[in-house]
Amino acid sequence: MAMIRCLSGFGEIHAGTIRRLGAPPSLGRVLLLSASVGGGHTRAAEAIAASIRSRALLGQLRYDRIEVVDTLAYASPWFRTAYRGAYLGLLRRAPALVGWLYERSDHAYRGVRSRTATAHAVLGRLRRFVDEMAPDTIISTHFLPSEYLAGLRDRRRLDARLMTVVTDVHAHGMWLADPCDRYFVAGEEARRTLESHGVARDRITVSGIPIDPAFAAPLCRDEARRRHELPTDRPVVLFSTGGACVGPVQQLYESLLRLETPCELVAVTGKSAAAKEALDRIAARHASAGRPVRTRVLGHTTAMHELMAAADLLVGKPGGLTSAEARASGLPMAIVHAVPGQEEHNAAAMLESGCAIRCSSMASVAWKIDRLLTEPGQLGRMAQAARAHAKPLAGLAVADALARDAAVSA
Repeated sequence: MAMIRCLSGFGEIHAGTIRRLGAPPSLGRVLLLSASVGGGHTRAAEAIAASIRSRALLGQLRYDRIEVVDTLAYASPWFRTAYRGAYLGLLRRAPALVGWLYERSDHAYRGVRSRTATAHAVLGRLRRFVDEMAPDTIISTHFLPSEYLAGLRDRRRLDARLMTVVTDVHAHGMWLADPCDRYFVAGEEARRTLESHGVARDRITVSGIPIDPAFAAPLCRDEARRRHELPTDRPVVLFSTGGACVGPVQQLYESLLRLETPCELVAVTGKSAAAKEALDRIAARHASAGRPVRTRVLGHTTAMHELMAAADLLVGKPGGLTSAEARASGLPMAIVHAVPGQEEHNAAAMLESGCAIRCSSMASVAWKIDRLLTEPGQLGRMAQAARAHAKPLAGLAVADALARDAAVSA
């Protein structure tokens, strides 16, 4: 109920504006396109879909159909395997090369022709799906479909409004795709970046990164801990391995188990069965060691918003969605093993806003987190900074902007 009240209240702020434009505007058939490289792009698409549905329930917009589609599910099998495998393989074996490639490719519109030709060859099933659905509004939360569909519309093979939602703090050059009716970005710096590439200011909305609407009305800490049987008399440290489970996950977990501060350590391994099995084995050995850290290991969960509400500190990689969720939860973060490239930008933003620390050395992880947990008032100050820079209603901001654009063009 709290989440519904929160969404309804936010709707009242903008309902007058939308009604003046001619309520309820229609988005028609809505297609949200993500890409399953990590989990963030899909979570963002699902958050926007949920926000559009909530606005429709409040009578502030309409839609005829809404679909969330993984672009790679409609790609040629060899391309799907190569696209995911090459990226994740480089993250595991040569992360520095990922950073180098990220920086070298950060140029607007460079290489568009060759990438579009490749996409046209491997995304035939997606093209047929789009033809059959005939969407009126297409929202991309990954640059692969954004660029490809822009190419189709440029060649008059697609008639739809195209929107791009950037799911990291930095608007990398690969996100630039023309024609695009509107870009949604995390913050003012990303807006300025797009403007420097020639995108008109009125085509850019600073919405924040869309996250699950559940984060808009977080549980109080005691209630969240009660739901998950977590203690109220000691700190709770949440360790997230990230969607791809790359990096020294087992070593990090073992480092956290060596904390001197009595605490509850909850590790979330997501959909990686191998990571969960490995951490379960470590946890079983730890149980008999008599250390001050108590621990449990969880696999995939749909209650991350509750676990973040229950925790005092999040330890993990600064993915775009994870960073936005932590800020919305007022949860300080200890950044470990940031992926060179986009996650470095995300980490810099969190450090700049004062809601995170960085553990750059595996040898000092436990010492640095122990110091943070025992320093009076520091976690509270970081939590306050996180909330001050949070945009938990970013998905609704996207939905509202789409409704205003639809009303103007009707």
